[in-house]
Amino acid sequence: MLGLIAVTLSAAAQQTANPPALVETLPAIVLVLPGEATPFARAAEAVRSGFFAAHAAAGAPMAIESRDTDETPAAVMAAIEAAAWRGARMIVGPLTRDAVDALARAGETRLPVLALNVPAGDAPLPSSMLALGLRVEDEARSVVRALVRGPLATGATSGSEPFAVIIGSGGLERRTGAAFVDEVREQGRRVETIELSLKQVRLTELAKKLEAQPWQAILLALDAGEAATVRPWLPAEAIVVATSRIHLSDESAIGLAQDLEGIAFVDMPWLLEPDHPAVMVYPRPATPYSAELERLYALGIDAYRIAAERLRGTRRFELDGVTGRLRIDPALAGRIERSPSLAVFVNGKAERRDVLR
Repeated sequence: MLGLIAVTLSAAAQQTANPPALVETLPAIVLVLPGEATPFARAAEAVRSGFFAAHAAAGAPMAIESRDTDETPAAVMAAIEAAAWRGARMIVGPLTRDAVDALARAGETRLPVLALNVPAGDAPLPSSMLALGLRVEDEARSVVRALVRGPLATGATSGSEPFAVIIGSGGLERRTGAAFVDEVREQGRRVETIELSLKQVRLTELAKKLEAQPWQAILLALDAGEAATVRPWLPAEAIVVATSRIHLSDESAIGLAQDLEGIAFVDMPWLLEPDHPAVMVYPRPATPYSAELERLYALGIDAYRIAAERLRGTRRFELDGVTGRLRIDPALAGRIERSPSLAVFVNGKAERRDVLR
């Protein structure tokens, strides 16, 4: 089968009870993504563009079909059934957390599925399902593991000091903070949490508390604006690490980056290492994207690469991905392990690092 086939079908058409008519070229992969009428249309388009960009770069003789859904469980399952009738070999999608959660609960599917988000909780996924996500909670856990026992441990202190976790007010920041705390405890280390308040008196209290003792590291569960505000109140000698939430990467963030001096963070090679050989092979989006959409475009690239490898029958492998180092292993219970890259803000720019100091 030669060439690229991209077909977009409505959610209503997907839910027909009759098998769709066969066409001349059957899809090997069916992308199941939110449609234009959903709040996730722009996110879906970024993922789709990255996926097709990777397909074009690979030059693979593989037909791909894209189906729009409203991401409800019924629509997603109908899309999978329709793809099976059409002779597809694999599903890539859905994209939203709720849809992926529902699919995981539903059990085995007729086709292998590469979901583009990670279900909540730690329950093993059905054997037909893999999940690749960009959750900041997973980034938070990877930061702690790297500081305690991984490649960043050399730059940390002796290990007897506690970690400090500063948590912002947003829902995502709270989830990130909880992931920091849970992983520190799982690693057998002590941790103290501090709820961030941007009032002057509370920032003064924060500075005094942090200066009162040494810390293994100060972990920021904050967005970029909060991190920039709190930065002057942190001990100058402390190791300070955050997730990709503080890396906006666009032109409007240049001034803000100056206020983040010395803070280390993790993010994907796509945004940190444009000259990396694994990144350069893929084209940038045709129109400028925000940092969030760039990450989703990169997710589409890596999703294609994983799907293509799975279609070759490989079950255990690693990829030097544009979203990070990726490990696919049955021992991970369906979850793809993503190890992002480290960078530090230096003179208003993100500088790629392998060690903190």
